[in-house]
Amino acid sequence: MAFFGLTQRLRETRRAPRYDVDYLAHVDLHDDSPPVHCIIADISAHGARLTIGARFEVPDEVTLTFRRRCRVVRRGNGEIGVEFLPNSGAAKLEPASGK
Repeated sequence: MAFFGLTQRLRETRRAPRYDVDYLAHVDLHDDSPPVHCIIADISAHGARLTIGARFEVPDEVTLTFRRRCRVVRRGNGEIGVEFLPNSGAAKLEPASGK
């Protein structure tokens, strides 16, 4: 129980809220190998938690890329608003559950 309380306190000090997403993505390790498949488990404005697998040696800096099919729902003033389409990575955004 003490660990759960500590985890909650640590999460509350984050700069931005995290959202559970389960997006399929790729990590470029910058070592001439093909990108590594991963899942973005949760994401915020400042970072993300990735599930990448234990068999990869990960350098201190990587490039994360992901694609989502979207529907344009708003256009104007040189900007567009998009809605993520279902079956393209993740469900609706909900605050992270503190995994």
